[in-house]
Amino acid sequence: MASKTTNRGGGSRAERRQAALHRRRQQATARTTAARRVARRRRRLISVAVFAAVAVVVGTVAYLTLREEKGPSRDLRAERVPGATGALAMSSTPASFHAVYRAEAYQGSEITESTEEISVKRPFDGRVEIREGPPPGRAGQFSGRSTYGTYANYTEAGAAQIADDAPTVALGDVRVAASIDELVSQGLFVLGDRRRAIRRECQTYRTGSPLQSLKITAPTATDYVDVCLDDAGLILEEVTIAGDKVTQRLTATAIEVDTALDPALFAIEGARVGTDQGGAVVTEVDRSVAPTAGYWAPASVPTGWTHRGRYLVAGKGSGHVDVYVRGIDVFTIRQGPVAAEPELTDASPGREVNLGSLGAGQLVLRSVGPTLVVHPVAESFVHITGSVSPAELQAIASGLRVG
Repeated sequence: MASKTTNRGGGSRAERRQAALHRRRQQATARTTAARRVARRRRRLISVAVFAAVAVVVGTVAYLTLREEKGPSRDLRAERVPGATGALAMSSTPASFHAVYRAEAYQGSEITESTEEISVKRPFDGRVEIREGPPPGRAGQFSGRSTYGTYANYTEAGAAQIADDAPTVALGDVRVAASIDELVSQGLFVLGDRRRAIRRECQTYRTGSPLQSLKITAPTATDYVDVCLDDAGLILEEVTIAGDKVTQRLTATAIEVDTALDPALFAIEGARVGTDQGGAVVTEVDRSVAPTAGYWAPASVPTGWTHRGRYLVAGKGSGHVDVYVRGIDVFTIRQGPVAAEPELTDASPGREVNLGSLGAGQLVLRSVGPTLVVHPVAESFVHITGSVSPAELQAIASGLRVG
């Protein structure tokens, strides 16, 4: 059966939460922008009542019109590195990092600033905070956390929505470093110049979607994203152009790598939501026995990896997932009936690959790492997802055997 990247099942809840961070930023800045407009209208009424100087009014209107016509700069603010040639190697693999960003959202002449603070202990623990105003920020707008197989969103009022699901990479962690060569060869990333920001060198690429959205697409003349990644694949700056207009800018103000992070940052406590609210029941099962007929697993655990566990993930559809860990890296094998297949609408166009006994599959790329999608028999799926390179993931998949 030919492989596919969309299906009738629901999407991975954990990965949808990861992608929702991008939407949360947009929603948060929209609320702040609306509030500022109300305040601005009040100030204008007072100004009109108190100040009747026609020249001042005309001058202000002319300034705002000029500002709106010109719009914000599309250029990255990071300084170019003179004489640098070739791509910056992705040579660093931090086990943890803490990053603070200034996020700017543009709508015409309106500029709304917010603060994003990301703490990640790889491979599973993540925390993302969004606050009003430039760093260090003021009132909190959103907080999200992840730990092994558990995910939580906290509202401005402090209420939590907590759900279990199949483990995946940490919330807020962008894992494109291992896939960079494939991304460039497919034209999804276009190599640019070398730059430097906050005393860190970075490599610019032009792609089609913000990396926090998970989705990876090719850039076009009117819709593209310029991003500068350091040697660990961390974002130092990112500018988004949509509909030929600058809509967002993300600028790192501080990044610490391999820093000690308090485990309490990632603690999640409270009742889990049910399947009707996007939750799942995750139950560990015996990993020494195939839980169903036709179950795919490695003939032996790949060298250097540890089989962390095998789980039944029961939501609106039920399937199984095996989790393997090697230091900061993870790969999972998720399989079951197509009714339980995660929908990869955020994936890049697939490239056909040979996966040994599994047969022909599709390699798709996302900002959390590559995924191999296979339908070995009618009405069943196998997804192999990892933070490793596409070549290593393909070798792992080719070693799977049916039990």
